[in-house]
Amino acid sequence: MGRQGPGGRGAAVRGAGGVSALAERLGMPAENLITPDTVRRVCWEPPQPGDRQAVASALGAYGARAWQVEQVTPVLVAALASAADA
Repeated sequence: MGRQGPGGRGAAVRGAGGVSALAERLGMPAENLITPDTVRRVCWEPPQPGDRQAVASALGAYGARAWQVEQVTPVLVAALASAADA
C-alpha cells in the first residue's frame, strides 16, 4: 500500500499520468519532457510546502532545465494536491 499524505504512490501515479498527458499535448515523449526518476523523486518526497515555487526548486535541484520546470511544475503541483486530498 502507498504512503499516505502529500507524497507516495498516489502522487507518483497522478504525476506520471499528468506528465504523460502533457507530453502527448506537446507532441513529445514523456521521458523527453522530464525523466521518470525526477517525477518519482518529487512525488515520493515532495517539497514542503508543495506550492509552485517549492516544486519548481525541487525540479531544478534534480537537474531539470528551465523549460522543463516551466512545463512540468503545474502538473506536479496538481498531482501532489490531489494525492493529499485523497
